[in-house]
Amino acid sequence: MLLDAPVSNFVYSSFSFFGSVRGGELPGRWFVTALAEVGCDEPAVRQTLYRMERSGELLSRREGREKLYRVTGYAQGEITAGTGKIFDPPAPWDGHWTLLHARFEKAERMHRERLQVLLQVEGFANLGPGLYIHPRPRGERVLAAVDPAVRERVIALRGERVGEEPDTRFIARHWDLPALACRYRDALGELDRIARETGRRCAEVEAFRRRFEVVLRFLRVAWDDPDLPADLLPPDWAGTAARERAEELYRRFLPGALRFGDRVLADIGHASPVALRR
Repeated sequence: MLLDAPVSNFVYSSFSFFGSVRGGELPGRWFVTALAEVGCDEPAVRQTLYRMERSGELLSRREGREKLYRVTGYAQGEITAGTGKIFDPPAPWDGHWTLLHARFEKAERMHRERLQVLLQVEGFANLGPGLYIHPRPRGERVLAAVDPAVRERVIALRGERVGEEPDTRFIARHWDLPALACRYRDALGELDRIARETGRRCAEVEAFRRRFEVVLRFLRVAWDDPDLPADLLPPDWAGTAARERAEELYRRFLPGALRFGDRVLADIGHASPVALRR
């Protein structure tokens, strides 16, 4: 399953769990060395870093012969949304909806594409050209991720939906929850298998691999989850059990994965491991 995942998924996930607590920047050599342990070869890693920089997902700078990478605001927004899908349980609903309108110039295509990806991760439904809706108050989070140079192109509003159509019917027209529930049940079975195969303690490199496996298996489904408030979900929502198991396993493997990441930093001679900040 790990080999089937795009290398960019490993890059995002690496920034999420490791780069975020190691100063926000990671050397290109760290990715080459560390991701070899999950089957990503050096040419694929370097090509992915280059492509992500060109597409507005990464920024880089030189420090001697070393090239350091950090995520852009758009990419950080996707990381925040992905992390929230694991650690944030559904919250009560205030009955209001977020309506977001975005309109970019032709020369701003990259910004439009990055925003569309972010809105998909955040679970927004598309109502028409440049118009999106979601029941959660996510406008400020989305706006914070948009490049300041084009932020005025995006407008976010919060208010009530009027009309006779029930919320449940409106949701059914825009989000396929039954299909998503089936996928969550399959994912839960895979997460249970991982739990059976691994104990509370395992080697650092194994924890590094398993943390990726947990994240990728869960987010393969959760990425398509609109993350609706609990009030709008069906009874016995399958995503709840899958999220709880994913969070449990993530926390189990995180310490070993961090130690492995630090060992790679030390091995490539970039810097001494710094103290955790979370």
